[in-house]
Amino acid sequence: MDNETKREKGKLHYAWLVCAGCALLLFCTSGLCVNAFTIYQPYILRENGFTNAQSSLIVTVRSLTGFGGMLLCGWYYRRLSLRAGMAAAGAMAAGGFFLFGAAGSLPGYYAAAALVGLGYGFGTMIPVSVVMERWFIRDRNLAVGICSSVTGLSTLGIPTLLTHMIESWGMRRSFYAEGAFIGALVLLSFLLIRSRPADVGRRPYGEWAGMEEVSLPARTGRLTKKSWLLLVPVLLAVGAYTSVGYSHLTVLIKGEGFSSHTAALAITVSGVALILGKSAYGLLSERISAFGANWLFGGILTLGLILSCVSGGSRALLYIAMAAYGVGLALGTVGLTAWAGDLSSPERYDDTVRLFQIGYGAGGLLFSTLPGIMADMSGGSYVPAYVFFTGCALFSVLAIQFIYRRCGGTGRR
Repeated sequence: MDNETKREKGKLHYAWLVCAGCALLLFCTSGLCVNAFTIYQPYILRENGFTNAQSSLIVTVRSLTGFGGMLLCGWYYRRLSLRAGMAAAGAMAAGGFFLFGAAGSLPGYYAAAALVGLGYGFGTMIPVSVVMERWFIRDRNLAVGICSSVTGLSTLGIPTLLTHMIESWGMRRSFYAEGAFIGALVLLSFLLIRSRPADVGRRPYGEWAGMEEVSLPARTGRLTKKSWLLLVPVLLAVGAYTSVGYSHLTVLIKGEGFSSHTAALAITVSGVALILGKSAYGLLSERISAFGANWLFGGILTLGLILSCVSGGSRALLYIAMAAYGVGLALGTVGLTAWAGDLSSPERYDDTVRLFQIGYGAGGLLFSTLPGIMADMSGGSYVPAYVFFTGCALFSVLAIQFIYRRCGGTGRR
């Protein structure tokens, strides 16, 4: 190590402040805009008299524009720096909540959902993964896991708070308050994030003078054309059980006869599990390999979805289901970034992350109206949709492990 590195030893590396800034952005664009938004779904249904399909279409619009944002991410970030582009995405998310508050009809809700979706598409894991790639040589998956895990805070106490706000202030004021809160957090994230270490005269975390002589862990696999054919349905399935499945949890729980406050507590349980699961997956994928972590988290995910279908009137079973589901959702967030790192060359990493996220977004879009349609066809029950999500989870885990073996990516990175 050089003298500069020795002086910095023991100090907090600036990369972790960038990680914190990215975490704040994800908390807004993914946590509040997607995870916590499920709390509003029953109230939107009740206060506006929409059908289940119309309510699900709000999620569809958000998924559609989010998917469009992911498709345009390359173009978007060629015109804006990562720092400026991520701040603009957060501003779109905040603006969308103000539009939700002003909405008085179904088209108004769709317009608000469209703006929130753009904020999500431009401000989610694609730019965060690229920023982490630039700032971290070591512990990259752990950093991504920490960033992503903060989205779980959106379901830690916030569902109960939102329920109280909506029932005390009304839905309109709650939307306005949340929009202002998102705006403040986005400003703070802008102050912390830097696009590159050189912007503040730093090196990436884990880099030191002369390290070019050190052999770093190599990525162990490469995607083939045939593997991509199987990977596409895997990513679609991940988008289904992650994005769409989580967005409809509250209506699933209330449809099974639980109260609003029980539903809010169950979402909080899932939020705690999200935080722990994403951080644990990031750590384990660094220590034992993503291939090994996939088996563990895939099993937990499948168990959680099965239990969510059979919880009936048992609160204990419901909370166990939400905890397992929350832990398993690490596969749909940190997992995608880890898979991209293991199965791509260094020069293709940015493009691979973007393609993985596009596939994930396409799954969220393709299946976004499915829960509402299936509920209308089954007398209002959302259980059939979660049986489908269980199948998606089982398929995605088995298929990604097959791809890992086929591409030689099972070794430790």
